[in-house]
Amino acid sequence: MINPEEIYQLLQKEQWSNIIDILHKNKNEIANEPSLINAAQTFETVFLQKVREYPKDNKDINGVLGLLYVLHHGKFYKLTETNLKKLTIELAERSPFKEAYNYAKQYPDEEICKEIITNYESIVNEIEEARAISHSKSTINWIEVYNRLFELINNPEDVATYFSGPRFINAVREILPYHPDYSQYIQLRGQEGKSTSRRIFYYDILMDIDELTRIRIVDKITSIVKPFLPEKVQAIDMIMGKKVIDNDVISATKTESQADSNPVVFISYSWDDEAHKEWVLNLANKLTTDGVKVILDRYSLTAGKSVPFFIEQSISQAHKILIIFTPNYKLKADKRAGGVGYEYSIMNIDLYKNQTTNEKIIPVLRTGEMKESIPEFMQQFIHLDLRKDENFHISYSDLIREIYNEPAIIQPEIGNKPNFN
Repeated sequence: MINPEEIYQLLQKEQWSNIIDILHKNKNEIANEPSLINAAQTFETVFLQKVREYPKDNKDINGVLGLLYVLHHGKFYKLTETNLKKLTIELAERSPFKEAYNYAKQYPDEEICKEIITNYESIVNEIEEARAISHSKSTINWIEVYNRLFELINNPEDVATYFSGPRFINAVREILPYHPDYSQYIQLRGQEGKSTSRRIFYYDILMDIDELTRIRIVDKITSIVKPFLPEKVQAIDMIMGKKVIDNDVISATKTESQADSNPVVFISYSWDDEAHKEWVLNLANKLTTDGVKVILDRYSLTAGKSVPFFIEQSISQAHKILIIFTPNYKLKADKRAGGVGYEYSIMNIDLYKNQTTNEKIIPVLRTGEMKESIPEFMQQFIHLDLRKDENFHISYSDLIREIYNEPAIIQPEIGNKPNFN
C-alpha cells in the first residue's frame, strides 16, 4: 500500500506528474484511507496555489492540469468542489480558443469566464460576418499586396522585420489559434506534395482563408514592421483601401533615428544540444519582439560567410552582449576552442580593460552551478540566473530592464537636511 509520506515528499519537490500517476494507480486505496485522502487533498490545494506562479504557456504544467481534470471526470479521482472550480478556471485561462470557451461555460458567473466567453463569441461573430460577405467580389488587389508584404518581411539581415517560417505562422496563430504550428504545417505540406518555399506557403496560407481574417493577419504583421519601414507599410495600406493620415507618415530620417534607438544585443552561447539551441533562439525572438535588435549566429550566418569576421563585427556593433553560460560553454572558453573560444578571447580583452566599469557584458547562467559553468575570471561579475524555466518571466524582466538600462529600483534624489530644532 502506498505511504502518504510519498505524496508529501513529491509535493515538496513539485513533482506534480508523479503525484498524478499515484492518484490514478492507487485510486481505490486513496478513496478508503483517511491519511491518503488528506495527502491527496493537500496536493490539490498546494498545486492549485503554486500553478499560478507558472507561465500560462508552460506545456508541462498545462498537461498536469489536463490530466487532473480527466482523472476527476473519468471518476478515477474525485476533486473537492472548490478545487474543481479552481482547476477548471485555470484551464480556461490557459487553453486556446474553443477549449477555453468550453471550460469557461462551466462557471459563466466568474469574471474571467465572462471575459473568455465574450471574446470567443465576438470572434465567432466576426467569422460569421466574413463568411456572409465572402461571396462578394474583393476590391483589393491581393497579388500586389502579397508581393509587397513578402518584400517587406524577407530581409534576413534585419531581425526586426524579418519573418521566418515559425514567426510568420505564430502571427497567423494569434488570429487563428487552431492553425497548425510551423512543424505540423510543414509536415502536412510535405505529405501533400506541396512546396515548402516560404514565398509560396505564406501566400497559400493567406489565400486559403476568408478576406476579413486575411486583412487581420496582414494588419498584425504590418503593425510589427511599421516602426522600421513606415513608407512601405503605408503603400500596402493604400492598396488595401485604408485612409492614410499625413501625421502617420514618418520620414526616412526619423525612421533611421528610431532604429538607432533600439538597443543592439549580441548573444554568445555554445551549441550544447538542440534543446539549448532552441531555448536561445526563443530568447532571441522574444527580445526582438520587445524592441531589441538581436545579433544571433542562426539569424545571420549562412554558407560562405566568415565566422571570425561575424564575431568581430557583432561584438563591435553590440550595445550589450549576453553570454549564456553552461558547463560546455566554460569548457570551450577555457580551451579557447571554436567560435565560443574566439568570442570569449575578444570579450576578455575588453573586460580586462574595464573590470570596474563593465556595462556591456551581461552574464546569464543557464545550466549548472556557477563554478562549473562560468570561467573563473567571469565569476567576479553578478550574473542573471535563468536556470528555472518556471521563473523565466521574472528573470526575463530583470534581463530586459538591464538591456534598456531601466532598473526596477531607482535611488531617490538626496533631500534637505531635517530641521532638528
